Amino acid sequence: MIILDEPFANLDPTTQIRLKGILRDLAEKKGVTVLVSSHDLSHVTDVCERIVVLEKGKVVKDLETNPATLKELEAHFSRSG
Repeated sequence: MIILDEPFANLDPTTQIRLKGILRDLAEKKGVTVLVSSHDLSHVTDVCERIVVLEKGKVVKDLETNPATLKELEAHFSRSG
């Protein structure tokens, strides 16, 4: 298991793309569980099969990633603010 906190922060776009590939490869080909904690919705929807949204320590959304996930998350957070 690998746990990452804001892994895409402060990386240039080329390195972000490479990191996404590495994470996908670890999960798909090596069977490694990767947990990513991030505020960057576009990166997590690109990399994660499942997204869990926590607010004040409670699960408020638990989604399997699909083409509509980013829009659903954006709508959720635009209402929360």
